[in-house]
Amino acid sequence: METDLYTVHTRAGREDRLWLIGDQRHPLAIVPPIWAIWRGLWITFLLILAAMAATAVTVPAALGSVYLGFIALCLLEGSTLERAELRLRGWEEVGIVEARTEEGAEEQYRQGRAVLP
Repeated sequence: METDLYTVHTRAGREDRLWLIGDQRHPLAIVPPIWAIWRGLWITFLLILAAMAATAVTVPAALGSVYLGFIALCLLEGSTLERAELRLRGWEEVGIVEARTEEGAEEQYRQGRAVLP
């Protein structure tokens, strides 16, 4: 089984609540709005909907291409979108760990084996 890199995020000074973001691809990314809701990315969700609505109103023929672009973006750079939204919402990156699972990454971080960003 291979390992993934996880970035560990927390609100300033609160180590009790962590948000871990892995660099693996999420299967729901082929449906970008559902992926965004599933991952708790409300700003991203609203931006996707706004872009889709604007495209549907202005250039309906391009709607499929824009949707495919969002699929590619979420599949290839979904973790980057998650990190950007967390920064916007006041979370900060506090460490990077390598693990097989999210639980293993959290355990390694809590044991002090994280690399500082």
